[in-house]
Amino acid sequence: MATTNQGLIRYSMTDWDKQNRQFSFPTTVVTAANHDAQKTLHDALIAAVEDVTLGNLNFEEFVGDREAIEPLVAASSAAAQINVEFVVTYVDDITSAIANVRIPCADITDDTLFMPNSPIWDPTDAKWVQFVTDFEAYVLSEAGNAVTIQQVVYNQ
Repeated sequence: MATTNQGLIRYSMTDWDKQNRQFSFPTTVVTAANHDAQKTLHDALIAAVEDVTLGNLNFEEFVGDREAIEPLVAASSAAAQINVEFVVTYVDDITSAIANVRIPCADITDDTLFMPNSPIWDPTDAKWVQFVTDFEAYVLSEAGNAVTIQQVVYNQ
């Protein structure tokens, strides 16, 4: 009998127009034994997401720890739009299954995040290096395996 990963984190981001979009990642199932370690990884990934986006996180859900940020606060930059997204493509390290997640409010005003004249990330940028470290330390594939980020592009 195969086991499937039941862990999940979910976030929601608010853009300049106070529109919201949720996105989520599969993770390790949180237990009493691993709660503190998983919460540390969760918080690190939130910080990494915030570092490469312009919107405001308004909701985060972590099994055993759900936080809603009230009142709803619009992002401070008009460039923060939920329809401007980073598409993060990652692969299951065991099965090679490819998956992606769309993160709203991509910061496309920071030219250092991208290859010159391109919507493709610059994986050597310090913010992306940190994002990859935090993402790969925390996010799992649908099968429950470790993952490796292949690329990030913005989509608008």
